[in-house]
Amino acid sequence: MLCASVKALVYTGPGRVEIQDVAAPTVGPGDALLGIEVAAICGSDIHGFLGHSERRQPGLILGHEAIGTIQEVHPSVVGWKPGQRVVVNPLSTCGVCAACLAGRQNLCERWKVLGLDRVHGTYAELVALPASCLYPFPEGLSEQEAVLTEPLANVVHYFRTAMSELPESLTILGAGPIGILTLALAKLRGIARVCVVDTNEGRLEVARQLRADAIVMSGREDPVAAVRKWSDGGTEMVVETAGITATRRQAVGCCRRGGRLVFVGLGENDSPLPWIEMIRDEKSVFTTFAYAPRDFVAALRIVASRQIDLRPWTETRPLEDGQAGFEKITYAPGSTLKMVFEVS
Repeated sequence: MLCASVKALVYTGPGRVEIQDVAAPTVGPGDALLGIEVAAICGSDIHGFLGHSERRQPGLILGHEAIGTIQEVHPSVVGWKPGQRVVVNPLSTCGVCAACLAGRQNLCERWKVLGLDRVHGTYAELVALPASCLYPFPEGLSEQEAVLTEPLANVVHYFRTAMSELPESLTILGAGPIGILTLALAKLRGIARVCVVDTNEGRLEVARQLRADAIVMSGREDPVAAVRKWSDGGTEMVVETAGITATRRQAVGCCRRGGRLVFVGLGENDSPLPWIEMIRDEKSVFTTFAYAPRDFVAALRIVASRQIDLRPWTETRPLEDGQAGFEKITYAPGSTLKMVFEVS
């Protein structure tokens, strides 16, 4: 019999998370109950941890990148049974709106994500979610490898939507997990020249080890001037991952005439950009959000084939170390790209 309460890491206020006993989730129609094995910290979890997200209020269990084992399924669920290990797609959609029917489920009118709004996330021993969000765990992989599927799905998505024609040159602004995964996928797909810009020396060293053709230490040198010099006037495409005014404006400056800009980061809502310059230079603007199921499947295949592996820069801690884990990855990550919590 399942217990009435479970252990969870709960967001209690800006800069604070703590272990609490919370009510065990119930399994509704179409749902599966997972015993969470590991759950990683995403940049959006950090945003919530710092109190910068209005949609993440105290009392919420954060987390959405996770691996688990099915404990129970609702009688309405077919194709799944207790004991199966799974990779979690935390984005659930209605399946019937125009976007869903067009295969653009990330734009669903009623999308929900674990660890957002009133939907508790994966920093808990048990989580109930739609069985349609589950994918079989690839045999032979470690949990630390498989948990990269969700963040990589974001990258696969904008490679599909904004890079149907691969650029010859690419600048990546931000060497966090999304930026580094962008670099790894760019190299895998055969983009000839890739430059990575960041302020974190440790993460730039990771980029160097993953075969970035150029790295720029922002703060020590002007990133726009450095990229334009290296690429003879700017790169064909620029991916911006921080989502703040400074890096969004740098992205425009790093992009060559006729190039493409991909804005990924969600740090700030409003940023002034030099629109007249962008229009005259015909710089195309792409925005991107999350992923569709086909992107998730493609990401899982890449991870399962071990073509991308960030284990050397992944740190694993017990869920009880949640506060310290969040503080490290938020304030002093060094070369650590992923903080993974062992839940059970």
